Amino acid sequence: MKSLLVSSLEEYSGKSALIIALGLILREKGLRIGYFKPFGVGITRIENQLVDENAYTTAKVLGTGDTIDDICPIKLDKPYLDFIRTADPLELKEKVIESYKRIAAAKDVVFVESAVEYKVGKALGLCDLAVSSMLDLDILMVAKYTNDYVLDKILAARELLGDRLRFIIFNQLSGYKEEYVHVINERFLKVKGIELLGTLPFSPLLAGLSIHELVDALHGEWLIKGKPGEEVIIEELLIGAMSPPSALKYFRRVRKAALITGGDRADLQNLALETGTIKCLLLTGNLEPTGTMLGKAEEKGVPVILVPDDTRTTLEKVDEVFGKARIRGEVKIRKMKELVKRFVDLKRLMGYLEG
Repeated sequence: MKSLLVSSLEEYSGKSALIIALGLILREKGLRIGYFKPFGVGITRIENQLVDENAYTTAKVLGTGDTIDDICPIKLDKPYLDFIRTADPLELKEKVIESYKRIAAAKDVVFVESAVEYKVGKALGLCDLAVSSMLDLDILMVAKYTNDYVLDKILAARELLGDRLRFIIFNQLSGYKEEYVHVINERFLKVKGIELLGTLPFSPLLAGLSIHELVDALHGEWLIKGKPGEEVIIEELLIGAMSPPSALKYFRRVRKAALITGGDRADLQNLALETGTIKCLLLTGNLEPTGTMLGKAEEKGVPVILVPDDTRTTLEKVDEVFGKARIRGEVKIRKMKELVKRFVDLKRLMGYLEG
């Protein structure tokens, strides 16, 4: 069988989420799945070793059984220019090839993930064109449909990647954009020899953040942890800076929202707990709420987080990470698999992989 390099036009396009979903779906069909990320850039320390966090998380979900050093053999553990200055591109290439051989040895399919986007790593000979050439892989491009200029980005990528760019999957498609995809496919992709493999709709759940991720991003303190074992994904944010009557209409319109408000706004906090649509309270300014409010939150199972920053700074920090969350936890994984099964041409993909 064949393997594929999963690439993207820009960061946070959904490569890892797609690989996780495809890997789990194909495993259910009896295939042995491998995962490989030649060049890791998001380096952190986990269990006393330096790893690419994204590669580590993806490999853990897929449970391929390979060592993390083989799964991600090249790690950007210093500033990029320093890395370029000291690295030997020939040694890097040999290391990538040897690790890939060990990963692929007992697998039916290996999904290879690019670093950030398709051009990254070019100075080291580790960009997607170089990796696809050294490992003899075709490329599946994940294109986040942020605006209509995505077509130009795809065609520019085609000029660089050539015939190796075989497939496109549009991600986070919504509203009016859906009607354009057919035109783009017929007039531009097919004539360039690129197959449209699917279009994944925008999902608020996948773009959302778990409450644990919110706490980490805001350096918050748990006051109430909510219901034990419940995995809550926050899909919307509300700023509590208005009067209770004005706030009520907004509270009623949302679902799975977090309220960002001052720790001294007991009126909005209590109102939010009554609606059932506010799933988390982020209390700013390091101002602790009343014991009565905390008791009510605990009774209703609504998490309450104390945040050190003011409301504006808190919103800016949440906006920075919203829509960039990794696919972690059963809720998101289950949703991604559901979307891939429904909107990706898995029969065509299987035909290619078996060909």
